[in-house]
Amino acid sequence: MTHQRPISPFESVYFLDLGPAGLPLYDMPEFVESLVLGRPDPNLMRRALRLLTDHHPILRSEVKSGAEGLLLQVRDRVQPPLTVLDGIEETFAQLINSRPDWTESLLHAWLLTDGERSQVVLGIHHGVADGRSAFALLDEFWQYYAALEAGANPAPERREALPEAIDSRLAGAFPDAEIDALADAIAQAPADRTKTATLPTEGMGRADRPAATHRFVVDRLEFSPETTQSVVAAARARGVTVNSLVTGLVLTVVRAQLAPEHGPLTLTCGHGIDLRTRLTPELPLSTVLNCITGLQTTLSVGHDDRPETAGREVADQVAGALDRRDPERFLLAALRAGARGVAMPMPVVSYGISNVGRIPAHPLPVGMKLLRFGGTANAAGMPPKIGVASFGGRLLVQNEYDSWTYSPEQMRKLLETLRAALTDLAIE
Repeated sequence: MTHQRPISPFESVYFLDLGPAGLPLYDMPEFVESLVLGRPDPNLMRRALRLLTDHHPILRSEVKSGAEGLLLQVRDRVQPPLTVLDGIEETFAQLINSRPDWTESLLHAWLLTDGERSQVVLGIHHGVADGRSAFALLDEFWQYYAALEAGANPAPERREALPEAIDSRLAGAFPDAEIDALADAIAQAPADRTKTATLPTEGMGRADRPAATHRFVVDRLEFSPETTQSVVAAARARGVTVNSLVTGLVLTVVRAQLAPEHGPLTLTCGHGIDLRTRLTPELPLSTVLNCITGLQTTLSVGHDDRPETAGREVADQVAGALDRRDPERFLLAALRAGARGVAMPMPVVSYGISNVGRIPAHPLPVGMKLLRFGGTANAAGMPPKIGVASFGGRLLVQNEYDSWTYSPEQMRKLLETLRAALTDLAIE
């Protein structure tokens, strides 16, 4: 049984503080949350959290120093901390700007209350979980909680073996010569191959910038099931997916905010690619592990371009990259280049696009009503990001950004334009 293993090169950027030269991922949390009508019992929540750590050994791991670097080492028992706080909206805004003490546990939980409304928040160290496995973990938490409240005694399988890191799973999937050649190309590539246009950093140096407790902002657009179905129908009528349509809308809205007023500009989308679906057999979402890597798509966008045209081009580029297995090959090559001392600069991205996909509504105890659920992850230095997902049949378009870099007024304008465009599509 694997009670300990090295933190892999892919995982290490989340556990090592590399300073300004590194990616902004050190100790980054992934938050997932449920807003419900009802009052969960903190004692039952603690029992459900304990069951999660029993079932997922990576959640009861601690980071240790080994002879050749950092290790994940499984502990016998871990009780994830649960903090109960008053207030929801303002409290949650401050919470997502905090960083838990990961030495105590790689999983933390909060119960925020306001009258009959409650918000359950799970915070997971991003080094051991991505957004997709975090949502699966939230679903599992509510399964245990609902069973406990009903008087049952759920007993999930207690696991001891740590899941293998995604880059370790991919090792050997490509010929060494191919990865070496790609690593050499990365090392020799010029620093500025494409001039990517980005939104102006209007927040930089502002005297009235928000406090650190409100630096990272999450603005949500959530649509009813009926409007969601209308948007889906509008996307299908244009021959694109909802994600592609929203991507095209984001690109055209960003282009409209940039100078010069006429002519095309080069924009680059950053995408999160779930590598668990690239394995044979696929790794189930129930495996708590960070399997997300990045992919960039670059295209020329003009003021008069149709959103569906831009979205379709991005989707075609992503499909081609997946067919070539670019996400896997470039991840392995980047890690190999890094092992040779090649500094990997942050890619210049106009906007990030996070396609979470369809997430079914999770179970709740009898008498409790689900109002909404979602998630967020952000860090200094990251570009603004649009999340697109369907939660329980409701379309969510979520804008996440660093308000010390991008002004809230600028971001509100972008989101309201998206709201108007999607609402217009739904009533066509």
